[in-house]
Amino acid sequence: MGTTATTSAVLARRRSYHVGNVRSQLSAAASALLESEGASALSLRAIARRTGVALGTVYYHYADKHALLAGLAVEGFRDLAEALHAAADARGEMSSLRASGMAYLAFVRARPALYGLMYEMRDVGRREEVEEAESAAFAEMIRAVGQDFKPGSDPDAIRQVAQAIWACARGVAALALARGGPGRLDSETVREAVLGLEILVSRR
Repeated sequence: MGTTATTSAVLARRRSYHVGNVRSQLSAAASALLESEGASALSLRAIARRTGVALGTVYYHYADKHALLAGLAVEGFRDLAEALHAAADARGEMSSLRASGMAYLAFVRARPALYGLMYEMRDVGRREEVEEAESAAFAEMIRAVGQDFKPGSDPDAIRQVAQAIWACARGVAALALARGGPGRLDSETVREAVLGLEILVSRR
């Protein structure tokens, strides 16, 4: 009786593990592999080896490598959205524009391979779920910029400013990564880019 109860408890834990934890474990392993070895090293088999999860289970969560990459991109945009939201809310005396702009570029510096993958899947992969995740992150930029405007300001103007910041941040990030990785995106470059945008916006 005791053995049966023990076996049932073990099976229950395994079912719970597979339902609640495996996907996050696979995602974390894929993210780590992406940053350490690049997208070319990613495969469902490599993730299975790294985590010790059965290959069939990996395929249950990701139909193929493209789905894996799209999943990472979605999670990347969600993390970026959270970073922008937190920065705007914790800005103190700093403008929301500056706080969110610096948070965006800090994300790029910290997770360059993931950032590159996010836009590869957004611009080349054309996955709907990735586009929706980027839109949600951009909404956080709109929210942040709106905090710097007077109540009742034109929503179109706020969106246009947010779009300019988004495009500029993408450009600065792309240039830095093309020149040799996040190390080229130094703090002074980040500061000057964001302050330049802030000056332009202040003249609106």
